[in-house]
Amino acid sequence: MNKDFEHLLTEIDFLNSELMLQSFPPDEKIQHAVDVEFTFENNRLEGSTLTLTETDMVIKIGLMMPGKSISEYLAAINHYQAVQFIREQAREQTLLSETLIQQIQDILLLGITHNYTGIYRTEPFFYKKAYALPEPEQLPKLLAENLHWLKLEGPFLHPVIFAAETHQRLMALQPFPAANGTYARLLMNMILQEAGYPPVNFPGNASGAKAYYHAIEQANFHDEKSAWLWLLAKQLKTNIEACLGRVNVDSIAEECVTIIEP
Repeated sequence: MNKDFEHLLTEIDFLNSELMLQSFPPDEKIQHAVDVEFTFENNRLEGSTLTLTETDMVIKIGLMMPGKSISEYLAAINHYQAVQFIREQAREQTLLSETLIQQIQDILLLGITHNYTGIYRTEPFFYKKAYALPEPEQLPKLLAENLHWLKLEGPFLHPVIFAAETHQRLMALQPFPAANGTYARLLMNMILQEAGYPPVNFPGNASGAKAYYHAIEQANFHDEKSAWLWLLAKQLKTNIEACLGRVNVDSIAEECVTIIEP
């Protein structure tokens, strides 16, 4: 870990301490806005076409949007519920486990598909048709080994690095048939929230998605983790600064919302 990155982590911890002094987490209305934005961006990274406003309407009143698929509708509702679930797990300081991942799967896939719940992928997977991921028969053993390492080493790492390692290791395996990125980002945020940080939310627009997937590719297939660590740390710092810079506590739009919908 170089000095510049150490300095960035120090900045993050200082800013987060200031945030805690300002009575964060926010009230229920503001928390809802943060959770909706997280759902919107996280699903957009997986290809959802719902806008931020549409995502909010789906979650608030279950409104079906013309021209949108039922899977996008259910993905928004399920993800919002998964966000509540990981927040509760963070409060309870729940350890990483295969059971926890399967619980998240159950929530995310509710009503969409039961075929994938609790099972590993059974087909070979090639990232961008160029990089071969572990064979299906290796997955149970590899996931167990990675979870064991994370539980042993995680408490001795800075929480940002622990969260980054958790996300990157799950993405390197792609152990499940669908939504591995969604699981990885939810688990990453559970770890950050256990340590007292607000959620980190990657923008799902074209440039944001390109930067995110490029950083993951560098970490997983070129053994170069620095881009991923910097991306996560910088986005977390941006999110904390946005929360600190709020102007009107009664305005959802000004509270902890870092992405302006195109």
